Amino acid sequence: MLRYPETHSIRSPLDPIHDMLVLVEYLTTKDYVISTLVSRHSITKKDAAKRAELIVPHVQTATAFIEQSLQTQPELSFLPAYYGILNLMKVYILIGPHYQELSAQRLHGATYPVDEKDSRNLLTEHVVLKGKGAIPLLYKTVTGKALPAAKITMGNIYPYVSGITAEYSLASGQQSRIASFQIEMKPNKNRGEQILTLKFLRQRGDTRQYSLRDFKGLRLFKQDQRTKDIFVGQTFTGPVPYGDARLREHFCPFLIYGLRNDAVETPCCSKRLLLPEELPITLLFFHMSNVVRYKPGMLYKIRSSRFWPMLAAARQHTLLRILVLTWSFVHQKNLELSHKF
Repeated sequence: MLRYPETHSIRSPLDPIHDMLVLVEYLTTKDYVISTLVSRHSITKKDAAKRAELIVPHVQTATAFIEQSLQTQPELSFLPAYYGILNLMKVYILIGPHYQELSAQRLHGATYPVDEKDSRNLLTEHVVLKGKGAIPLLYKTVTGKALPAAKITMGNIYPYVSGITAEYSLASGQQSRIASFQIEMKPNKNRGEQILTLKFLRQRGDTRQYSLRDFKGLRLFKQDQRTKDIFVGQTFTGPVPYGDARLREHFCPFLIYGLRNDAVETPCCSKRLLLPEELPITLLFFHMSNVVRYKPGMLYKIRSSRFWPMLAAARQHTLLRILVLTWSFVHQKNLELSHKF
């Protein structure tokens, strides 16, 4: 199950990040942006033209920062990478229903306590989320809800960062908080009927008891009383393809992380702070950009720690993921990249 009903597939033998930067370049042409806003977001042509005037410079700036981040030293790359991501997040806002608020909320919407003593390690570092600013507007654009003001440790962010789940487990000794479910259509007793069923795919060593309250991305399901890792949905008559609207009603689209139609990945998070895929990625780079700017001692500590390979992976995998997410949001289609022939 994917976030959007439609999927656009591309195959290429080249480097995926550079392929994505080329694709994002389409959003630096005003006529392409206008036609996309009209066709994919039902925005009037007049309004789309006004928004395109703002969107194009943000995309140009974003790609320039991201290219710079790929060319500079790894330790310093998080600073230009964050500003690239910030500009992409502003593209989300400019396309969404709250675009008029951006001019008055251009600050980040989060702060890093520069004056505090260095933390023990990367995961005990924290950032403070604010009620207004670009990050809160991004959150409201994607979720439709206000971002709660809160102090949040990076140990509560990294388990949700897509693209580095394996590296996170190696570095921290803990499991990611992204849950995977296998989608199955099981035959009912009545002929021709099928029951939508999710099988929770536990990570090795995970013995925790879960309930539906843990998975805010799931809707209309009931937990099987005999088998706690089975979640049962509605009964359907006849074949139900994965893109069927009736099937999609069982999921909260912005909390779908997965890349497979026959499975779904969704964060195990609280109702108070929902975690669409964009938010943990943005906060990772926001935090590290501040460490780069203001705390060289903390940067050295992180660079010398077991968490550095995880961050080195984020420079590639997670940066690629945010480019794919942005393209997908703009086009309201899942972008599927394949680099195997």
